[in-house]
Amino acid sequence: MPVPLHRYVLSLLAVVLPAAQIACAQAAPTAATLVQLPAPAVWLASEGQQIYAVTAQAELLTVQDGKAKILAKNFSSAFIIACSGRVVGVNDAGQLQVWNGKAVETAPNKDVSPLAHPVCLPFGIVAVSRAGDLVRFDPAGGGWREAARTAANALPDAQLTLADLNGAGDEVVALTRPDSARYDHGILGDTAEATEITVFERHGLGVLARLNLPAPYVFEDLQARPVRLVGGKDSLAVVRSSPRGGAALALISQTDGKLGLRATGPDFGQTHRWLAPVVGFGQLWAVKTPHIGGLLAQYTQAGDTQAGDTLKISPPFAGISSHSIGSRNLNAAVLTAPGQLVIPSQDHRNLMALDCRAACRVTGKLALGGTYTSNMLLSGGQVWGGDSSGRLHGWATR
Repeated sequence: MPVPLHRYVLSLLAVVLPAAQIACAQAAPTAATLVQLPAPAVWLASEGQQIYAVTAQAELLTVQDGKAKILAKNFSSAFIIACSGRVVGVNDAGQLQVWNGKAVETAPNKDVSPLAHPVCLPFGIVAVSRAGDLVRFDPAGGGWREAARTAANALPDAQLTLADLNGAGDEVVALTRPDSARYDHGILGDTAEATEITVFERHGLGVLARLNLPAPYVFEDLQARPVRLVGGKDSLAVVRSSPRGGAALALISQTDGKLGLRATGPDFGQTHRWLAPVVGFGQLWAVKTPHIGGLLAQYTQAGDTQAGDTLKISPPFAGISSHSIGSRNLNAAVLTAPGQLVIPSQDHRNLMALDCRAACRVTGKLALGGTYTSNMLLSGGQVWGGDSSGRLHGWATR
């Protein structure tokens, strides 16, 4: 006797649906933590399992037992970093602020740029002055003293990084020699774009290496991102732009003490087009035109490249965005594992988990309480991000 059609369909669904549900449960990350902050977070930092945030009201806070705990007020206007049991920021008055776990320590200087991003050294901190100097601060008697200074001509909003470019240890890298006449795009808050990358010795801040771009090129960027693609040395991923071609992703390396252009991706072939790099796990990605459609692609080298070679680009994935026009937040996307990323949607109201180990596919989606307002941070197996409703989200990626 033939089986009725409706029974056949029901029996088939009984097999297919549970399997599909299991697959979705394995693939889709889930929200694990939700913390209400007194104001939207503008920057996040972590050390170990501890998460720190600085809010739009310049408050420094941390998360304890699922709740926000305010540690200090008037702490920082834009960025914080966490290292060696400390949290570092710069307040509006231009003072270095250091939370030592119990109280805030300061330096007497009032010329540090609140727009710039300092870096931590094992026994010190390097920051950028309003005039573009690099200043090293060392701890001294419950506070911090200026230990070294160099006239770096850094961008006033430079985001300093540490990179091991020659295999001998980390040195300080800054984008330097701003120029406001070469390129008028202004996508990062102003039209002053760097025309140099400079590497500084981390103790006395002496210049170790420098790469100068010929006109009309600029580094349309605020940070030179260290990425270790092969071997035991870092390269630097940075955006190079021109009035004729717009932006291209460039890879800078150091050979025999000299910085040079190792490889570049293609530019847009037209002015006023930009891309936002994402690096991690020895991989190089970028969101092309994050304000116009948002195309995610991976950049790779074709075997043993020579200086000036072209980076290959994977087929793009559309509909995401890791940057807002005029923002200095260049860390709104994060790699959680090789080929796996979390990036905001085009409208900035959702976080998208992508698996791009083959063709990119969405494996999870987290609705925010508004648009994202902070960097994205990977810590303790969770991606952390803040939104305009004042919520801090921790999203499990496994």
